[in-house]
Amino acid sequence: MTPTREIYWNIVLGPLIYLFAAAAIGVMSYGVYQRVRLWRLGGGEVRTDKPIKRLWGVVDELVLHRRMLRDTYPGLMHLFIFYGFFAELIATSMIAVQEWTGIHYLEGNLYLGYSLLSDGFGLLGIVGLLMALWRRLVVKPERMNSVLDDYMALWLLLLVFVQGFVVEGLRIAATELRDNPSLAPWSPGGYAVALTLQGLSVETLRFLHRINWWFHAITAFVLLGYMGFGKFNHIWYGLLNMFCRNLEPSGKLSFIDIEATMESDPEAIETLGVEKIEGYTWKNLLDLDACTNCGRCQDVCPAYMSGVPLSPKKLIQDMKAHLSEAGTAALAENGEAGERAPLFGEPADEPAVLEEELWGCRTCGACQQECPVFIEHIPKMVDMRRYLVMMESKTSEDARQFLKSMDERQHPWVGAQHNREEWYEGLDVKVLASGEKAEYLYWVGCTGSMIDRNIEVSRAMVKILAAAGVDFAILGAEEVCTGDPARRVGGEFTFQMCAKQNIETLNGYAVKKIITTCPHCFNTYKNEYPDFGGNYEVVHHTQLIAELIKSGKLKLRKSLGSLTYHDPCYLGRHNGVYDAPREVLHRISEGGFTELARNRSRSLCCGAGGGYAWMDDEPQKRINHERLEDVKACGARTAAVSCPFCMQMFDDALKALDPEKNIRAADIAELVAEAIEEQEDTRTPPA
Repeated sequence: MTPTREIYWNIVLGPLIYLFAAAAIGVMSYGVYQRVRLWRLGGGEVRTDKPIKRLWGVVDELVLHRRMLRDTYPGLMHLFIFYGFFAELIATSMIAVQEWTGIHYLEGNLYLGYSLLSDGFGLLGIVGLLMALWRRLVVKPERMNSVLDDYMALWLLLLVFVQGFVVEGLRIAATELRDNPSLAPWSPGGYAVALTLQGLSVETLRFLHRINWWFHAITAFVLLGYMGFGKFNHIWYGLLNMFCRNLEPSGKLSFIDIEATMESDPEAIETLGVEKIEGYTWKNLLDLDACTNCGRCQDVCPAYMSGVPLSPKKLIQDMKAHLSEAGTAALAENGEAGERAPLFGEPADEPAVLEEELWGCRTCGACQQECPVFIEHIPKMVDMRRYLVMMESKTSEDARQFLKSMDERQHPWVGAQHNREEWYEGLDVKVLASGEKAEYLYWVGCTGSMIDRNIEVSRAMVKILAAAGVDFAILGAEEVCTGDPARRVGGEFTFQMCAKQNIETLNGYAVKKIITTCPHCFNTYKNEYPDFGGNYEVVHHTQLIAELIKSGKLKLRKSLGSLTYHDPCYLGRHNGVYDAPREVLHRISEGGFTELARNRSRSLCCGAGGGYAWMDDEPQKRINHERLEDVKACGARTAAVSCPFCMQMFDDALKALDPEKNIRAADIAELVAEAIEEQEDTRTPPA
């Protein structure tokens, strides 16, 4: 007998299920349509370009679960549920295709493989659902706040899986166990159920099968309709959000050329930043619905960890609730905003988001890196900051002072004791303003030229470049801040003023290549200045040093004891530069290189991003202190850094937590310069 089974065995009017399926799909579609209407309240944004790349990214994430598996237990849990659900969907579709076409292809070895795989993946799905229930009911991690919708989704899907095996088991007990027992084990889930029911009569089994078959079908259709409203709508919104993900580096913020726009149409800019939910783009609003409330972003947020009132998860969920309320009201009022709670504000205003939550963000990007559906948290907070700063002149005193300093002195260091020329006294350095020309411009930056500790780094970098024979020059007094700190706190006017001044200066000198020691300057020049006509080949100093070593232009010796490396957010997470710094450190360490527990894309922010090199929110726990504890735990004596703000934060932490000076923080440029100097000192002078 050829292995196969009868479709609609024991079922009368089985094809009626397609009517129920159509009704369920209609209900689901209506739920999705209601949310799409809300997204359309937002502005336009191009997120469908490069469709092949976008589609491949979705497939890659679905098949390999890359982001999901960054957190092992919930990652495997979701993998099992996803593959179990997807396999059962395919299995059901194969039956439908066979019936519609009239081609009976599910027989023989194909049927055996079909039965084995569909049952195997169904069991895998049940395992995943039990893992999810165990996690919510027993483990209860802090980042999860389960609500009724979560449990409804899990129990409903579990019921559908279990029902499928019960229905199959009743059929096998009534047929295959009696007529073809060698076929039954090829459906292991149903076979296990059948073994427990084989004592029942065929009449009883057929009766129970018919009842459970229809119960299973109705439950499946309820689940299908529920996918347009409940927890499982993230299947659609998450997939769409993955497809529409940001393909630009995450360190690049959106922009509107304020000056140019106001010159061409003064009324075109009524509001700078975002005040109301409709001020966001449709993609920003899609983000809100794509959020599954999983809490991964909260787990890695340095601000949340420090005790300040910011949870990226809560922020997105609160904005989602606000979209449902305010957006529905706006639709009812033909798009006009009526009286409703504000999007953000002070506690007395009962807003969706508190202003102090917005100011907690360090823009480190950890939340976005962890999000399995590619939600973009940072732009939303920065847009609200822009409104507060530019429309209401509302910010902390610290931020107000450094923004004022940038407007008046072109740098954020209030009360700085140095100018931009003092740092290179005694060094043989070309200055473009003096008529010099060079292959590279060494962009020193405000901190590298004005803060004593980082001046040492700048001087070390000059020694490295000279030792390797790199043709470089600096701007000297003509250098002004790139504007990064202003842009991150919402001062877009100030940022664009700095950007246009720098671009005019650099283009005037025909600069093509730029070296930076600051990842924030690196990110700004590489990703943000092109929007204003500043197109340069930008390299971070760790990348250049690594290349100089590889090419043999820089000779080093191993001269350091045990060391570790702290990944700066704007070099690592936002721009993907992880290997070059490590390649350099491995070349100069003889005591061994040890990774920090939180490294590479999971590196902990130093706490200085988002303007916090100049601001303080008095957290319960200092982020830089937490990071220093990571260094202590790894046992290294030297913490290598590659960012002036990270240096600043490490120095502050060392003063507080390591008065005995057991650990030192040093920029990679300083460590390389030491290796060069030691090599030169050991040479035998000529006779």
